[in-house]
Amino acid sequence: MTGQAALGCSERRLIDRHFSGSIVASEEAALRAHLPACARCRKRYERHMLYAELVPGRPRMAERLAVGLGVGGAAPAALAPQRARTWPTWALTASLAASDPEQREKLRTKAKAISYNLASFTWAHSIDDSSDLQTLLKPQDNTNFAAERGDSLFDQRHRFVVSGVFTSPNRWKDGDWWQKVMWGFTFSPIVEYSSGRPFNILAIGDANGDFQSTNERPTVLSDGTLCQTGVDPGCLQGVFPANGNLSRNMGLTHDYFSFDARLTRRIRFNERVSLDLIVEGFNLFNRFNEAAANPFYQVVNAWGERAGGKYYSQPTSSFDPRQFQFGFKLLF
Repeated sequence: MTGQAALGCSERRLIDRHFSGSIVASEEAALRAHLPACARCRKRYERHMLYAELVPGRPRMAERLAVGLGVGGAAPAALAPQRARTWPTWALTASLAASDPEQREKLRTKAKAISYNLASFTWAHSIDDSSDLQTLLKPQDNTNFAAERGDSLFDQRHRFVVSGVFTSPNRWKDGDWWQKVMWGFTFSPIVEYSSGRPFNILAIGDANGDFQSTNERPTVLSDGTLCQTGVDPGCLQGVFPANGNLSRNMGLTHDYFSFDARLTRRIRFNERVSLDLIVEGFNLFNRFNEAAANPFYQVVNAWGERAGGKYYSQPTSSFDPRQFQFGFKLLF
């Protein structure tokens, strides 16, 4: 550092001109070249920057740089103040206030110790003409791809999830005997309910003469039952070629519901070391949740369950039954 910089750098006037918006381009370039080598000027620049952000009406950073580069026109101080565009926000808030510091701490501790909750609902509709490249997902009619447009295999119309974390208050460690027993517990439940997912209903045959038997869909009769096109009585017999009139992915699995939870007990040995004992349970009500259903139209007819134009069938697989797992976590 030079002696001039130590006593009071003469370039500090450029900093004042920069933040007042009266600097010119050549001075701005000189200031930028000088700042890295002068600690006093850097500190002054930082103080001015903080002051400019806190005081209304001072030129903003973009305005200062525009003037320093010679593209800002008139000095920002002469410009009329511009109002920033604001967008309305909606929020529900609650506040706790107390004049006594001890009371504020109690309120803060109480607020933290009660619970943290989250709920979400999702509505979605996924439509396509092919969800994957598999043999059973070939189009029924290779000359009419428009007939394949329908709900995706992964279409899930509704999904509702509620979760939370409930902890015992910290003050319970000095409370009654039952509060001391319950102190350190954390309970975290998750509840999920979602609608079923589509599957394609098949009528194995070759009614349209494409030399493929695994892509045929059945035909819907007047009473809503399904029949194999060109084979079953009253089902376009004597017509060739013919395609079933049932749309793609008109089967639907049953709704899904699960209740999962986690229980944690924290044991403190000292200020630095503690042990978390963890128990987790999945599908605690042991509900049967259908993962896949039989796609053949004969089984669909035998099952005999319909809703909203969709067909249910006999389940062929399920998601996991009730499960438990145990663990521990050492913190130090």
